[in-house]
This record gives sequence, C-alpha cells and structure tokens, in this order.
Amino acid sequence: MKRNLLILLSLLFVTMAASAQRTRFEMSFSSTVPAELSKVYVRPLNYGGEEQTVTLRPKGEKYTAQVPVSESGFYEVVMVVNNGQWLATVYSPKARKKDMAIEFDGTGLVERSSVENRALSAINTMVYVNNRKLWFNEGLGDAELKALVESYMSVADSIIKADRLPATVAEYMKAWTYTAAQNCYTSIPRAQKRKAKEIPFTKEELLPSAAEVLDNESAALISSAVQHVYSAVSAVGGIEIDAMLETLYDEYECEALRNKVSAMLLNRFLTRHNYAMDFDGGLEYLKGVVEKYDLSDKYVDEYLKHKAVLVGADFPAEVVLETPDGKIVDFSTFKGKYVYVDMWASWCGPCCREVPHLQALEKEFEGGNVVFVSVSTDADADSWKAKLKELDMHGNQLHDRDGNLSQILNVGGIPFFVVYDKEGKLHTYGALRPSMGEPLKKFLKELE
Repeated sequence: MKRNLLILLSLLFVTMAASAQRTRFEMSFSSTVPAELSKVYVRPLNYGGEEQTVTLRPKGEKYTAQVPVSESGFYEVVMVVNNGQWLATVYSPKARKKDMAIEFDGTGLVERSSVENRALSAINTMVYVNNRKLWFNEGLGDAELKALVESYMSVADSIIKADRLPATVAEYMKAWTYTAAQNCYTSIPRAQKRKAKEIPFTKEELLPSAAEVLDNESAALISSAVQHVYSAVSAVGGIEIDAMLETLYDEYECEALRNKVSAMLLNRFLTRHNYAMDFDGGLEYLKGVVEKYDLSDKYVDEYLKHKAVLVGADFPAEVVLETPDGKIVDFSTFKGKYVYVDMWASWCGPCCREVPHLQALEKEFEGGNVVFVSVSTDADADSWKAKLKELDMHGNQLHDRDGNLSQILNVGGIPFFVVYDKEGKLHTYGALRPSMGEPLKKFLKELE
C-alpha cells in the first residue's frame, strides 16, 4: 500500500422519508481507485444490535448503497486494502444531506467535517500509534509501559474537555479508549516478550472499573466494550449462566448493554449445553433464567430446535438441501437406507482431507445398506461448486442453502458426521470420520 495515498470520500446523506429508515451513502474518490482497494462498506451502529453491514458497490467513479439509518448517529466506515482493514467511526446524528471527507493518512481513516468527527479521528490515530509503539518497540521500560496504558483515556479526556463534545460522543470515546487501554495492558507480555508476573503494576491501579466507564448506551455500540463486559461477567459465573447474569444485572444498569451481553451469555449456553445428556433439565433451567431476567422467549425456541441432536429425532424439517444445479432434495428421499452425513465446507482443510477417504468408502459400500451424503455449510454456494470440481467429488453432494443445519445440530466444528437410520431418524451423533478406516467400516457394516 502506498503510504502517501490520499483518498477523499464524500458521504452524502440524502433527505429521506421517515418511514423508509434508510439513507443513501455515496463515496467518491478524488483520484483513480487504487488496485489494492478491494472493498468499502458501512455499518450503522445501533443500541439494539441489529447492525447490518452494507457493501458499497462501484458505480462510475463512486461507491454507493442504501444504508439503514443508525439510531445512535454513529456509523463505522471500513476500507479494505491488501487484505488489511482501515476503520473510521463517523458521527452524523441525523439523516440529512451532509458531506464528509475521509482521508487515508497512513495511520488510518480521518474525517474532519465536524468537531465530533475530528475528535473521533484523533482517537483513531492515537490508538493506531500506541499499538505500533507497543508491538514494534520491544524493550519498553516499566515507566514507558505504564504511561502508554494511561495515555489512552487521558488523551480522550483532554479532547473531550477542549472540544466540549456532546455527552454521547464523549461516552463513546471514553468507552473506546478504555477498552483499547485494557487490550494494551493484556498485550504487554506478548508484545514485549515479558512474563505477566514481571509487570510491576496492575490494570486496576491504572484504570477505573469497567462499570464506571462502560455502563452506558454509547459503550453498547462498541463490540470490544461489550466483549470486555461479557468476558468479565462470564469469568465469575463458572458454568452457571444464572450466576453470570446476576453479576451483569448487579453491576450494570444500562439496558442496551445488558441486552447485548445477555444475548452473548445465552448463546454461550445454547452452544455449550450437552443436549443429549440432559435435554429436559437444561430446558427447565433455561426457562427459569429467561423468566427471572425477563428475557426473550426466542432463546427457549432456539433451545427446542436442538432436540434434533437426540437419538431418534427426525432430520430437521426446516433445513433446505440443494443440489449443484439448484434442485431441492427432501431428506426423506434417502429413507430405506442408513445415511452417513458428512458436514463440511470448501474452506475447511481437514474437511477436504477427508474427501478421498469418503470417496473410497462410497465405492466400497456402493449398492449396500448405507448411502453417503455430503452437506456443504458454505455461505457462498459458488465456492462450494468450485471445490466440488477441484476435488472431483461425486455422489450425493448437497448444499445447506440457508445455513441452518450446523446451528440446529449444535455443531461446534467441522468436519462433523452423523448417521440417520432407515426411517430418517438420528442414529449416531458425532460418528467416526472416514479417515478412521477399519473402525468406521466395522460400524457401518454392522448397521441393519
């Protein structure tokens, strides 16, 4: 990337009907679009978490898209160059016509059209410079490291005081720099090649508590801030989600923050619970937690979907399986045979290494009691089709069109294998993989 590259982008917010709740972003470049630039996109930051990333498409000399209006007024603009990301948070509290010039100055994206955006850009630059100092200057002394950690929030405080920023922007900057300072401190051992016990100061000595800085709606907009609160409360609850939520509700009052962290905690429970071992007990426990904290019933609904992991459960009816030429295949098509299902993806190296072993199994068991079905979990069907050709894959090759199967079957990693019986009911959850050789062959031959 050319460090002297100067890119001017104009973000034009066009007046819109209130009911539409979308505004038009237009980014135009003052010079030829560099070959290194592969993507530009915008993400409105919302308190409720419904944040849709919108890719801006090239149209002549501009990049443009209809973007949902941010309820908070904050938008994250991302420029992808040479597989690296450059981010800028911009503030525009109303969906009105507004010009913004975003400049790449070698340390990030900078926007100077308003006092709020100049302040946010200054923080963006400061975080970049501090990170480089930490990671590219090995051998920093204790005093230098301490000053570095403290500088994040002190710089933010100085800018806020000098510019008399609105409370919302000030809170956002404080939350941003607080989490950046936390990350700086925890990165010291790796960045400086030192043992953690050798650091003569603690982050508690340098920084206020998380609840003092992050208990507000602005902090709820920042993924790293939400993640920090999640990590803190999940560390004190052991395996009990109820204890984690109790800590969250005791220490934080902001509803937006509570909702986002609660969602992470509940999703943690949904992905880690052993449904096969204790389905009914887990369901009652979850219902109690949802009722106690007045959470959405969607978590109970999601839990019930995982009944599909129990032996004897039908293949999930909501899963849509599609052939490479776009035809829908009903799983009941395979009734009358045991079905060995391979869940894989084109980008998964271990998955692809199983393919030759799976193809050998298919040949060996051809015409027998077992059929083999490979279900791609790829988000991009084109990548799946390309990999089929590359690996010369044959037989029953299907694509999970809506990406539901892995979630419903609570699959934590792929490749993953399950076996359904002749009636289409789950026989084995987490079956042996093809490369296991004789143990798997013995298992398959014993199926009747």
